[in-house]
Amino acid sequence: MHDPTPSAPFHHFAVRLDHAPLRMGWLLDGKRTDTNMPEDHISFIPAGASFTGWLNRPVDFVCLYFTPSALTAAAGEEAMVAAKSEIRPVLGVQSPTLCRLVRALHSDAVQGHPYGRVLGESIFLSMAALLVNDGRIVSRKLYREGIGDRRIRRTLDYIHAHLDQEIDVCSIAAAAATSPYHLSRTFRISLGCSIWQYVSRNRVQLATGLMKDSALTLAQVASMSGFESYSTFAATFKADRGVSPARFRSGL
Repeated sequence: MHDPTPSAPFHHFAVRLDHAPLRMGWLLDGKRTDTNMPEDHISFIPAGASFTGWLNRPVDFVCLYFTPSALTAAAGEEAMVAAKSEIRPVLGVQSPTLCRLVRALHSDAVQGHPYGRVLGESIFLSMAALLVNDGRIVSRKLYREGIGDRRIRRTLDYIHAHLDQEIDVCSIAAAAATSPYHLSRTFRISLGCSIWQYVSRNRVQLATGLMKDSALTLAQVASMSGFESYSTFAATFKADRGVSPARFRSGL
C-alpha cells in the first residue's frame, strides 16, 4: 500500500488497532525507514512534514490529528519552551500508555462521546504531558544556542537524533564532516566535557522523561534511552541525579 500524504498544518498520530504482525515504512525527507509495528508502538508525523508511507497488508489504525497550537495549549507554553522545541517524526517507537490513551479516545468517539467533552479533553491533556516529556519525539533546540562552530552544531544534532540508538565517535565525526580526533578536542573546548559525558547526561534526561510512562519497566526505559545494559543505566543515572532510578521514579 502506498499513501502519499501532502504537507498538512497539523500533527498526525497513529496507533494500530488489530493484533496481526505488521510491517510498515515511509519515505520522509529523502530517508527511507522500515519497521515492524507492534501493538504498543506509535507513529508520529509533525505538522508540515510530507511523506510517502506503505504497509505490507491492510490494517486498522486510529489516527489523531491536532494542531501545534492545541499541543502547546494542552502542555503549557513553558513545557514547549515557546519556539525552542522541535517535534521529530517517529515511526514505530514503544509507548504503551500513549497507545492506551489514543485507543481510549477512539472508544469514546465510537460510543458517541457519552461523557461529553470532559473525557476527551482529559485524555488529550494526559497525552500532551507524555508527548512533551518524550525526548524521542520532542527535543529542545536550546542545546545549539551559543555554539558557533558548524561542526559542533552538526555533532549535537546527530547526537540528539540518535540518543536512543547505538552511536560511536566515528559515526558522530562522519556526520559532522570532521575527524574523530579533531572532533573530540573541539567538542571538549566548546562544551567543557567529553562527547561521552554529554551523551550519557542527555540519555539520563531522555530516561527521566520516559519514566513518566508508568507502563514501562525501568529495564525498558534503559534500553529505550540508548543504554547498553540496565546496570550501566543505573550507575550513570545515580551518578548524574544522586539517586537510583527506582528511588527517582517513586518520587514522580
